[in-house]
Amino acid sequence: MRRDLLPYTLSRIVLSLALGGFFYLSGSSVWSAMLIAGVLIALFLWAPNSGRYSVHPEYGITALRRDERTQVINDQAARNAFVVVMLLSGAALIYCGAIGIASDALVYLKIILLAGVGVYYISDLALRRTQ
Repeated sequence: MRRDLLPYTLSRIVLSLALGGFFYLSGSSVWSAMLIAGVLIALFLWAPNSGRYSVHPEYGITALRRDERTQVINDQAARNAFVVVMLLSGAALIYCGAIGIASDALVYLKIILLAGVGVYYISDLALRRTQ
């Protein structure tokens, strides 16, 4: 952990613990609330080293910023995921319409959306390594 990011880190740990406490108070089990808080803390600790943000310790608790490069990569990955989701949605509608059960297209929606998320993250990772 970098000492210059101490305000950012402490604020994110407090935020993660508060969200875990909120989940516990809203009816979740202690273990699931602790898991949520732990995962959030891990993500917040990983974020400054991920390459997704430019790090500016002088801004204190808001030390992470997006520069032009990261915004362009994010936009390209989102576009790629959108295109895949639209193509798969159209293919599912055509397929289900051809076999006569158009309502089954909704069954494929979960798979299509998961494919879109996968394409986004794979595209994001590939673009970050090439640019």
